Amino acid sequence: MDKFTFDGVALFYRLIETTCGDVGVLWTDGDSNPSVVGIVLPRQNIATALFVKTLYPDAKEATHENLEDLCDCIYRYTKGEDVDFPLSLLDLDLCYNFQLRVLLKLKEVPRGRVISYGRLAEKIHAPRAARAVGTAVAKNPFPLIFPCHRVVRASGHIGNFGSGPDMKKNLLRLEGVEVSDKRRIDRSQELCD
Repeated sequence: MDKFTFDGVALFYRLIETTCGDVGVLWTDGDSNPSVVGIVLPRQNIATALFVKTLYPDAKEATHENLEDLCDCIYRYTKGEDVDFPLSLLDLDLCYNFQLRVLLKLKEVPRGRVISYGRLAEKIHAPRAARAVGTAVAKNPFPLIFPCHRVVRASGHIGNFGSGPDMKKNLLRLEGVEVSDKRRIDRSQELCD
């Protein structure tokens, strides 16, 4: 996750205990609703709260009643449910135009399927932009909601992931995608259309 600057704006985080570890929801206080500015997945060697505090030392742990639906969706997702994440609270202005095109198309990749960087580039009508797609996905501020873990290399190798390759492998397996010990997917689960 990239570090964003929130000059003069109070930043809050809410931790969600899941079977994958604590997931953090970063938010700022809007008019009547919170504005979600990031989702932080568990990392292998650092607690989520400590990771958030390292990036944003002034962030305060808090909750907001209007966050509960999103937090419940995250919790249910990590329990293996197929959920449709709401986008209404996300501050999508944090995404640059190309990235938003990539993420919105990525949201269409169904649970239990994967797509290559090149195929995702084709789907947004930018067939030679596989590397740019990779950059857009790597800087995704809203993992799980925009399922960047479903993007793999053309070779079938699952590739890198901000929270580490084991987290990516676990998320894919949670969705029913077969991942070998060598971190390769069963190519029959790749999105072909």
